Amino acid sequence: MAIQNSVNLQTRSGNRVIATFGGMQIGLLQSVRMHDDYSPEPASGIGDIHVQENVPTMARHTISVQNMILNKGAMISAGAAAENGDAVLLGLVFDIESYSKDDGTLIRKYVGCSYASGGIDISKHTICMQNGEFLALDATGTSA
Repeated sequence: MAIQNSVNLQTRSGNRVIATFGGMQIGLLQSVRMHDDYSPEPASGIGDIHVQENVPTMARHTISVQNMILNKGAMISAGAAAENGDAVLLGLVFDIESYSKDDGTLIRKYVGCSYASGGIDISKHTICMQNGEFLALDATGTSA
């Protein structure tokens, strides 16, 4: 009786998510929630209360990050380190990319990400972590 080997790839696990600026990796995200909202509005005609279509009106891409480790040296050399509000006004944006651990393919990419809000956690005997909310201009990939 021969044993047949097969690979079960129905569930993605252990994927890699990184932050890039100009193609250069500047950070590693340990926990991320990617949310897409297309703000559909119901469309109906005069005298008809039934919705005929839900029309997308605005694409909003939000990335919520917990435990983001930023490489300060890489950020400074890439010109992506924003120290204060004046630096934020420069409009620097970066990309957040999610890759499959299994084969390295790109799962989802958020482009033109801007830092919206967040904070830094400093605790004893741990690495400093930055948590935040980012807004992206667009997204590509299937998330599957």
